[in-house]
Amino acid sequence: MKEDNLPIEKFIYRLFEITPVPIALSFPDGKLEYVNPALKRMLGYEGNEIYSDEVTITHVDDINLNKAIRKKLTLNPCVPIQLEKRYKHKLGHTIFVQLNIVAQTDNDKLIKRYIAQLIDLTTIKKSDAAEILLHHLVNKSNDAIYVIEPEYGQILNCNQLAHQRLGYTKEELLKLSVSDLNSNFDIKDKWNEHRKKIERQGNLVLESTHTRKDGTKIPIEANISFIEYKQTAYLLAIVRDISRRKQKELEALELANLDPLTKLPNRRILENKLEIAFKKAKLKSTFIAFFFIDIDNFKLINDSHGHSVGDEILVGTANRLKHCIRESDIVTRMGGDEFLVVINNVEERSSIKVMADKLREEFKSPFKVKSHLISVKASIGVSVYSNNNGDAHTLIQLADEAMYEAKKELGTSIYYI
Repeated sequence: MKEDNLPIEKFIYRLFEITPVPIALSFPDGKLEYVNPALKRMLGYEGNEIYSDEVTITHVDDINLNKAIRKKLTLNPCVPIQLEKRYKHKLGHTIFVQLNIVAQTDNDKLIKRYIAQLIDLTTIKKSDAAEILLHHLVNKSNDAIYVIEPEYGQILNCNQLAHQRLGYTKEELLKLSVSDLNSNFDIKDKWNEHRKKIERQGNLVLESTHTRKDGTKIPIEANISFIEYKQTAYLLAIVRDISRRKQKELEALELANLDPLTKLPNRRILENKLEIAFKKAKLKSTFIAFFFIDIDNFKLINDSHGHSVGDEILVGTANRLKHCIRESDIVTRMGGDEFLVVINNVEERSSIKVMADKLREEFKSPFKVKSHLISVKASIGVSVYSNNNGDAHTLIQLADEAMYEAKKELGTSIYYI
């Protein structure tokens, strides 16, 4: 810019030269009169090249906006205008600015020049965009995210899912520490040991449970990282609800331990439940009744109606037996057409006969299979645990022997041993 084109006081010019705020003076027709070094730096120009007629610093799509600004200032020259506007960097990329512009008039109130101050919004917009992106990703994450103070496990921040999943407001959750969510860390030494392990490794993945506000627990998988930000240490925990996964694992485990046809528990589950039942019986001096049940003439049913019908009879038998018992009792398929029903926590021997008669009743009505009504009879052998008179294996064997004695009778019969 030439000195004779600068109709402002010298000290103001010097102020423009040193201010870090980009400033531009332009003629009424919009041509640049003066730009300070800060504006040149913002747009990537050096020396006087910015004044070239071939240089247009306004973004091409905002050229018409310049005309609208000049028109508005012509009508009200003393009223400053503030708006967002785009400029073009020398290298071609767009610079977003906040334009503050006012007109300077002469004694006849004619516009001599426009004085503009430009505030670079690019960094601000990028920062805002980053914050929006981070906020969106964090709050829309499928995982709960926590920022934790390492020394005491205080929760410093969390995303929306974290407090909603646990039934808290964010304000409530930020008053809690990790020990409030996970009772394993109630003891400070345990938390210190846990924290130091994360610090040593830098990252730790573990499975645990979190306690919700209503006291219920949910299984979780936590990916915990030790981080430092502005010379301050934090723990960043990304926590996933694995309830569905655990349920599927449980279902898979149960499926592996169930008879494929009848869905009754197999021998492994039977042994585990019998171990518990025997401990309770010894403690409370109660009885355990074993009912060994075998379908009579099952081979004849298969031969006469086909194996698919035979299978339906087995499934139907399993369902009828399950219908007879309590949730604490056991029904299992021993193999082929043999079933075992175990009734535990029996206080009176008379209750065993009542259950035996109830089981016999289940075979009085025919089975309806594929439009066929098939009469099914069964033999039932009964043995009873009382006062340490035998172990589970022995009592099952005795019930099996009693069942063979029952087979000597006609119809559904019961034999007690």
